[in-house]
Amino acid sequence: MSIYVIATFCAATGATFFVLGAMVQQDISYRKIKAIMVTDPYVFQCRKHIFSALALFGRYATTSIVGNENEKRNSLEGATNRKRSIDLQDTGSVSLFEQFVLWSRTKAFNVIMFMTFSVGQQAGDKYKAIEHVAGIMKYGFPGMDEIRVYKNFVLSYDRRNRIAHWVCEHINKDCLLLRDPKTLNKPNSYIPDNSISPIFSATMRDFRNSDWVGGHLVSPQNYKCDMEKFMEAYKFPNIVPIDRGLKNNIWLRLENYVRELALKFDSVYVYTGPLFMPQRITFRNWSVRHHVMGMNTVAVPTHFFKVIICDQNFDGAGPMMEGFVVPNANVDTEMELRSFLSDIRDIEHFAGLKFYDGQQRDKIDMVVNVPSMTDLQD
Repeated sequence: MSIYVIATFCAATGATFFVLGAMVQQDISYRKIKAIMVTDPYVFQCRKHIFSALALFGRYATTSIVGNENEKRNSLEGATNRKRSIDLQDTGSVSLFEQFVLWSRTKAFNVIMFMTFSVGQQAGDKYKAIEHVAGIMKYGFPGMDEIRVYKNFVLSYDRRNRIAHWVCEHINKDCLLLRDPKTLNKPNSYIPDNSISPIFSATMRDFRNSDWVGGHLVSPQNYKCDMEKFMEAYKFPNIVPIDRGLKNNIWLRLENYVRELALKFDSVYVYTGPLFMPQRITFRNWSVRHHVMGMNTVAVPTHFFKVIICDQNFDGAGPMMEGFVVPNANVDTEMELRSFLSDIRDIEHFAGLKFYDGQQRDKIDMVVNVPSMTDLQD
């Protein structure tokens, strides 16, 4: 055998094993990064840059083996493409080895659909709800009690207090710039949520002849572009007892401030909820005291919080987060909104929640030393 043939064979074998080794190492690195992303949101935010640096041959994969196939019009390919869109939402984070696995799985899916006469079924419909929740809860769930999903927000409901633990919404600039004429007419009363038992829900009778009015945790003014989203903001789980003076002044200004941020940064993620702050009884003793309203004993919060996370729309900038705490009272209307800024850790402590949990959260926290939350108590 010629020495040239042997040399060529050795070179080809070496190159093949080198490429296979690189693919295995890339796959191992991708899996480790994805495991870290679960607990470290900072790594999640930088994932595109990390995956781009780890891409083989110096190229960042924007499409995959599966994604390069031509789209077909028949129902079989329609079902396959819906599944493909779920599996490959972030194709830059898929190693070459994983792309081959996805391609094989897609082919097997085609065969199974054909063999079981499942052509034309909506294979991807069950993923739509997951995509919807993921779009709103980009920065995670602060708590997992009694989760309720709506078109424009996700809510955690407190059955004992008949109000929400927290509400998370994703406000888009596009929706703020549009106006559906139907939203000019708001409902005359709040709307019951049939998914919640009446014994755990507030009613309009609870608000009659009381010192408080109904306030929105998610403002309907954020969703004037869609009538259905607009009406969902009037459902009782989104309503809390609030002081009339606070609702018409400071709280309204805070909602306008959030909308200004959405117009500036294109979109913002907002967590809003009630707080029940302790009050000092004696030098060593503290107590949580709050009013209840109506026959359903709807709890009246002592304070409200609002945590805002903005995706800054310029290169190299991470998200920005700030928190506000407002007492549920008729505070001085001349006060600046910045006087209600609070440390996120204080809000977490008193609310029993955890926002944007991760090892690198310090990089986006706005730490506020003054005023303290206890300074806002009566």
